[in-house]
Amino acid sequence: MKSSKRSFRYFSVLLILAALVAACVSSGPQKALNGMAEALKKNDSAAFLAGMDLKSFANNDIKNMTKEEAPLGLLDSLGRSLGIGGMDELLGSIVDMEARLHSHFNRGVSTGELMAQCRQAETPNCPWVPESLSNAKVTEIGSDAAVAQITTPARMTSWLALRKIDGKWLVVGQAVMESTARQYATGKSAPAAPAAPGEPKPQP
Repeated sequence: MKSSKRSFRYFSVLLILAALVAACVSSGPQKALNGMAEALKKNDSAAFLAGMDLKSFANNDIKNMTKEEAPLGLLDSLGRSLGIGGMDELLGSIVDMEARLHSHFNRGVSTGELMAQCRQAETPNCPWVPESLSNAKVTEIGSDAAVAQITTPARMTSWLALRKIDGKWLVVGQAVMESTARQYATGKSAPAAPAAPGEPKPQP
């Protein structure tokens, strides 16, 4: 009888520990990624976009284009040397990157195209696969920043940067390298949003 009670108590303790572990896993930055994974499964673009700080993501996407793409990097240096501004300013005057990304994600998630594309993508810039987001390897950087290593079924690995904003974890950028994602997560590398045509540039 005593043995049965001990076994029951031991089993109860295990259940409590498992519940605590599950609670930890389902909270914080991983909870945000799980929410985006569910949104992809349900083709719910509104819920997907609610998991992002799109302005920061757009700024960091411009940063990726100017730093990770060699041709654009050369144009960036050339533009600055000629005094006409870097590619972030040039791109900002040509397109509204934030609106462009909103349209891209809105259509891609609602139609399922984004998820299907990322399952087969052979470049490390398409992490939007539900199971990949749910199985992300998350590393928290302090109390309000984190990075997540995402590996898709095509064995492509990239990184997402997350930041806690107003008490909520949001994706603020993506990168090919962990070091870049860490900079985006901590807000050390995101440039100010380019001014729209005709609008004054923000003061430093």
